[in-house]
Amino acid sequence: MKLDLKPLLKRLHPFINLLRRDSVGIFLVIVAIIFGSLIWRIGTLTGAEPSQADLNERLKSVIRPRIDPKSIQKIQDLQAENVDIQSYFSDRDNPFQE
Repeated sequence: MKLDLKPLLKRLHPFINLLRRDSVGIFLVIVAIIFGSLIWRIGTLTGAEPSQADLNERLKSVIRPRIDPKSIQKIQDLQAENVDIQSYFSDRDNPFQE
């Protein structure tokens, strides 16, 4: 079985000439279609909201921190001993003020 390509090339010759002549325009149309589809997809994804099932699943996986009662007491003691340092700066003159 012999395959003859000459008749096939004769039929494709006008199509190949069209591609050569309008290659820049075809390329620009393809790029415009790709960018348009990307912009459309980004627009749809920015407005997407998670479902309630997804939110519930994420909330179940959250581990709440536990604080030792001794640490809480230590923090409260430190807060009680805190000195208000604003009184040190209330009577100072600003050297940059004229």
